[in-house]
Amino acid sequence: MVDSSAIGNALVAKLGGDATLLALCPNGIYFDEAPPGATRFVIVSLVFAQDEGVFGGRAFEDHLYLVEARMLSTSGGDSKAAAARIDALLEGGVLTIDGYDLMTMHRDEFARGTEVDAIDPSLRWTRRGGRYQVQASIPVIPTAPSWIQSGFSQ
Repeated sequence: MVDSSAIGNALVAKLGGDATLLALCPNGIYFDEAPPGATRFVIVSLVFAQDEGVFGGRAFEDHLYLVEARMLSTSGGDSKAAAARIDALLEGGVLTIDGYDLMTMHRDEFARGTEVDAIDPSLRWTRRGGRYQVQASIPVIPTAPSWIQSGFSQ
């Protein structure tokens, strides 16, 4: 049985395994929120997920993730370079997903913004990245109909 979370886990593992991205975002890659004290990191959030069925079963999954480098303005980080590295890794890239075969992975929208810090309004957070669509199929092992398996004895 496949686990839909394997797709997001593979995405985080790919980003987290890249030394160049980790040099730009040394606090790491996280789902939805970073730990307290982090100032340069990447957030991966599931925006949308849809299953596509064929012949009464799930054939592939279509997921949309928001992937953003986030940096505190005083941290000296380069969110533009981090977003470019994220794009180099994900746009048309390969992804090894437990239980699935990757069909396509690409950015469908650029994302950029600045936020005022919730605790200290004199600080700003920069966000830069994009929404990435990941489509993965569930491999099907073909089986012969039961009447063929039984040697045509009907």
